[in-house]
Formats: sequence, structure tokens, C-alpha cells
Amino acid sequence: MMNARWYRMLPLVLPLLAVLLWTGPAWALNVNVRVSSFKMDLGLEYAPGNLMDGDPSTAWAGGSISSGEGQWMEFSFDMPVRVTGLGIYNGHQGEGQFEKFRRIRSGRVVYPDGSEFPFWLRDEKGEQVVKCPGKPAKSLRVVVDSVFPEGVALARMKLAVSEVKLYLTLMSVPESGEQGKGGADGKFVPQVPPADTVNPVPEEIKALLRDFYVKQATLDDDYYLLFAPHVRDRFDFQFEVFKEIQRQRKTYKLFRAAKVDPAGLGFELVYLDKDVAEVRAFGTYRVQVGKLDKNLEDDSVFVLMKGREGWKILELDGQEEDF
Repeated sequence: MMNARWYRMLPLVLPLLAVLLWTGPAWALNVNVRVSSFKMDLGLEYAPGNLMDGDPSTAWAGGSISSGEGQWMEFSFDMPVRVTGLGIYNGHQGEGQFEKFRRIRSGRVVYPDGSEFPFWLRDEKGEQVVKCPGKPAKSLRVVVDSVFPEGVALARMKLAVSEVKLYLTLMSVPESGEQGKGGADGKFVPQVPPADTVNPVPEEIKALLRDFYVKQATLDDDYYLLFAPHVRDRFDFQFEVFKEIQRQRKTYKLFRAAKVDPAGLGFELVYLDKDVAEVRAFGTYRVQVGKLDKNLEDDSVFVLMKGREGWKILELDGQEEDF
């Protein structure tokens, strides 16, 4: 009988038929698959080899006692390759198994040089493709940050992933900070978090929150108008203090000239009852200020109310700490 501890530490090497994103034949690539842990049983039913066996009815399942947050899957190669997409079959997609295991809600793809980008998945069966920058690397690590279902304290409910496909390209990619796709200038932009089509966030609220990120980053004088009238004085005072700090640091004019693109943000309805709403804003927004050009990640919850002026912000995560 194979020693379970020895098997857990042994890298699993599999032949993978890589799909090229240009016209031509597929070619074989050896992929070394490693995982943070896996659920042990006598038949090794949830081993890491299931991630690339071409069968979505089998699955890898984490062995940690946690909900799955912090678990990871790593794919390494004999030579640097350009991965432009990860096709992920979320959860255990075997018959009758999907609701018995946790699924990835959000995570990060981490490169050997320490660079990374976030991604989000829907809570559904089938393949979901995560776009990648396509820069050459000998390995990729997928780290899980949050899971479905949320707030369910079931210690025995393990995280599972049925299959991962690697989409590759042989085409050269610029090395001067222009890798990937998504931006008008070629800069890689992470995908927008998936929208909830069952409980959609009102368009007026989404526009208000996008405006919040722009006005806050650019120190806009009309920032206070984003808030409900009876809380404006408090938020305006905090913001003026923050602006004064930037003047003293000689960065005020720099921020005022910043360019902010909130297109990478997604919105999720947490609660809605007539004139009160709670909305989660998560994803990335791009900030160009001075020599900085970066996609900033955020995950915040806003409480809003609807009055004579329409929807306005009532509370937001960490405001007092920020200012």
C-alpha cells in the first residue's frame, strides 16, 4: 500500500495537451502539480491528479480543517510558458456533489517574481476562464482568498476544484509593462467580478459608487455631495483633514491630476429594503498618478439611503481609519 504521507509530498507530473490561442496543432507539456493539502481517503479519491485528468466529474479537495481560504494549487513547467488563461471548473462537478463541497469565490494568481492579480468566480458549474497577462513563467500558483458558501460553519465541508485547463500562446508579449490584455494601452487589467443577475444592484447606486472612487482618489471638492445630507459634515471634515495632509506632503496637486478608472469594480447587493441598501464593491480600479500606474484592489461594503437627492452614502468600511 502506498504511504499516504509520502504520496502527499510527491509532486505529480502529468502530460497536458496545451491549447494554443493561434491556429496550429496542440502540443504536449509536462506539468508538475502541487497543492497545499488534499483530503485523504483509501482510494486517493481527491488527489491533486484530478485537477488535470480531463474529467470534470473527479475533483481535488483540500485537506485543511479551514473553510478553504489560503489553500493553493501550483502548476510548474520544464520551461517558461505564457499562460493567457486558466479554465477552472469550480467545486466538485461530479453528479450530486456540487453542494457537498465548497467552491472558490475569489483568489489570486501568483507568479514566481511575486507579482499577482486577483480573480473572482461564479458559484456555478462549467468552465470559467480567468484571463492572465501571458508573461513567461515556469510556474503559477492559484491561491484561494474566499469561498462559497459564505458564513456556513461546516468544518467537514471541504473546498474542491474539479479541473484546471491551461491556455497558452507562443506569441511574444512586450516586456515593458505592457503585458496582457484589457487596457487601451495594452496594460493588463484583471477581469471584472461577475455580476449577480438574480439580485442586481440598481444602476444609480453603481454610478454613485464608481464616482466615489474617482472623487476620493482625486481629492475632488464635490466629494462630500456623495453622502447623505445629515452625515456630510462629518465626512467632509475627515476629507479636508486628509487633503491638508497631502498639501503638507506636497502631493496635493499630484492627486488632483490623477486619472482613475473604476471599470474593474464589481458590485454585489448585500441588503435592500425600500430606501436602505447595503452594497459590496469589490475588484480593482486603475489609478494613474505621477509615475504610478497601478490596478488597486478593494473589497468594501457601503450602506446607502435614498432621499430627495436620490441614493447617497450613509456609511462605509474603514472611513474613520482612513482619515
